[in-house]
Amino acid sequence: MLAGCLQSEGFTLAQSDDALTVAETVKREAVNICLVGDRALGRDGFDVVRELRRDSPAGIMMLRQSGDEIDMVLALEMGADDYMVKPVRPRELCARIRTVLRRTVITPRDAGGARPVPDGFLRRVDDIEICGVLRIVSVGGQQIDLSPDEFDVLMVLTTSTNVVLSREQIIAAARGGGHAISDRAVDGIISRLRRKLFDSPDEGARRIRTVHGRGYMLTEGD
Repeated sequence: MLAGCLQSEGFTLAQSDDALTVAETVKREAVNICLVGDRALGRDGFDVVRELRRDSPAGIMMLRQSGDEIDMVLALEMGADDYMVKPVRPRELCARIRTVLRRTVITPRDAGGARPVPDGFLRRVDDIEICGVLRIVSVGGQQIDLSPDEFDVLMVLTTSTNVVLSREQIIAAARGGGHAISDRAVDGIISRLRRKLFDSPDEGARRIRTVHGRGYMLTEGD
């Protein structure tokens, strides 16, 4: 239905048959904007967005089932230019595609790579700086080495500072739901984040608070 609507509005479509070659298809077909769903041929949509933003100047829109604010913020932090909750209204989709194109089709095609990552992609929580596109974290200007799971959980915590998130919410947002990560694994990740990000156990416990019976909260401006 969406394909027919887009074609009737004058758009030319290109579809990748293999999620591992999405970026190659975008480059080969000189794609101006990419529509990415919850999953793309077995890959999580967030992973595809990160890859595209790292390798391509194309605009990116995510079309997902979830209307959760955390998912929306994560998508934008990972590099998406817009986010719509499915089912989408075709006319609204076309209008928002044109809006994204007006903002993004500014990089010459011979630039040969991604759009420069603007400072707006850096999320700051006090002395912590996080770039969801490049997956870089620094504290006080010093880069911190985090595992993929640690980075994903930190990203979730930073989307809702000073708000208690349950372990279930953290798991669902970090891995899109249904991922094989347990409550105990979340506890371990939180423990490692406290140790890596902060100078002392007391500061770690204060900045990432345990709210017993409810979950965890990353404090900001405390």
